[in-house]
Amino acid sequence: MVPYLAETIVRGGWLLRMGTHESPAPAPVAGRAAAGVERRRTVLLGLITLLGLALRLWGIRWGAPERIDLHPDEIDYIIKYAQRVSLHNLDPGFLNYPAFMMYLVSFSSAILRRLGLLHEVWQIHVVGRCWSALFGAATAPVVYLLARELGGRAPGALLAALWTALLPLHVWESHVAVTDVPMTFWVTVTLLAAVRLLRRDAWHDWALAGAALGLATGSKYTAALATAPVLLAALLNGRPPARRARGLAIAGAAALAACFLVAPYSFLRLPDTLAAIRFESRHTMGHHYGFSVPADGWQYRRYVYQLVAAWPFSYGLGLYLSVAAGTLWAVLRPDRRSAVVLGFAALFFSVTGSWTLTPLRYYLPLLVVGALLAGLWQGAWLAAGSRWRRAVALAAVVLALGYTSVFCWQTTRRYGHETRVEAARWLETWKPAGSLIGIGWVRYLAQPLPGSKIAYAAGSERDLADRPKMASFDLIEVSSLVYRRHYRHGDAGAIAIYDGLRRPESGLKLVRRFEADFLNKKLYTTLDPMFEGYFLSPTLEFYEPVTPP
Repeated sequence: MVPYLAETIVRGGWLLRMGTHESPAPAPVAGRAAAGVERRRTVLLGLITLLGLALRLWGIRWGAPERIDLHPDEIDYIIKYAQRVSLHNLDPGFLNYPAFMMYLVSFSSAILRRLGLLHEVWQIHVVGRCWSALFGAATAPVVYLLARELGGRAPGALLAALWTALLPLHVWESHVAVTDVPMTFWVTVTLLAAVRLLRRDAWHDWALAGAALGLATGSKYTAALATAPVLLAALLNGRPPARRARGLAIAGAAALAACFLVAPYSFLRLPDTLAAIRFESRHTMGHHYGFSVPADGWQYRRYVYQLVAAWPFSYGLGLYLSVAAGTLWAVLRPDRRSAVVLGFAALFFSVTGSWTLTPLRYYLPLLVVGALLAGLWQGAWLAAGSRWRRAVALAAVVLALGYTSVFCWQTTRRYGHETRVEAARWLETWKPAGSLIGIGWVRYLAQPLPGSKIAYAAGSERDLADRPKMASFDLIEVSSLVYRRHYRHGDAGAIAIYDGLRRPESGLKLVRRFEADFLNKKLYTTLDPMFEGYFLSPTLEFYEPVTPP
């Protein structure tokens, strides 16, 4: 495996060949020119990776130190249980997610604490987010290698890496210490290793594919679906059946070993793990209010929602169009290598698209495959003999680059200006003391800062209809993460209450509004009202009771 890894790294442009003590013979002119081209590609790939890392580290401290509870999955599942892990107790006590991310956060935080660099709990959140950012940025060069393995030219492979680096949802999710971005990285490595098996299938090739699959599954159980590309590679590589069976046995053993290494208690407590997986399976087929289908609209149907709402927002419209064209291009010109990737994508979509719960992060591996296909199509058409194809591809690149850059920048900068944090700071200037009621779940709302003299209470839609109760508070707060759910699901009663807030007869007046704007926001919220503040920077409105004259 080590020689293969070294060769892959060098061929992929990760390392430049180092000089030796002996003077090499003068290279032919053509050889020197080729080396120069390869160095330029290496530099470009490095710059793309650094761009991806910079975007993912931008605002990485969002909410900290004031609010570390803004993302429920981060604080309730990863950080909470990472703090329970130590060298003396490797059991995190939670099996709904494998332990890989918890271990990374726990042990790296322990090292930083020993070095005197970590002192507060909120810093552990930042450590976890940095791991997500690193995995997210590292996905771009893996996509480049996968594109080359699929036969793509270097320009197309670099474009595929660039779209991965700029992919908006991938950038957003890389700011959160959860499992989906690390899983997506290892799934992409698994796809790379599986496609490589079509032309090389030494034991270490199979072992690498299995190890990547094991690490992906040790990040999140859903990644077990990445078994499919390894099986497809075995089916399509044309080797004798006995050789393929031996390779699959090696891959299976490597996958189990790697998964056990990073998530041992998923095996040691297998009955509890199976119970946790059953629970999560029921959860994905449940109806989490605001993030599930069906809802009140033609687009809220399984498989349809992903294609016409979730993915246009996740990519941004500019890149989405290129992904659609690239997917069609790949389907219409199948070969063994693309069949491995497309087979995985079809299986992953058929499973995750059947779930009624629809958080966008569930689809991250599919989105990365889409970015890959967009780059491959553009690269192929840019190199085509046909002038109109080159013109179409160039226009697609310009549109995707311009739109995606603006959309990604505008949506990512919200991390540095989280509305819940900014509203909490404003509350301290509003009144030195007073009473505030927040309508809905407290994590979707701004709360007074620690030590504040503002009396805070949590309320519900029923309280909004209680005029005397509302009049007893100095300030009423509502969050779009709460009220837009009712618009999404057509809850007429609740919609009437929220619409009534903005009418003069409500007895309330709007005193402050916190909102994060971005490109084509109205269009995206037409596709799904929840996209207005999807887990980040919801619109917050503050109302005061009107004193009768």
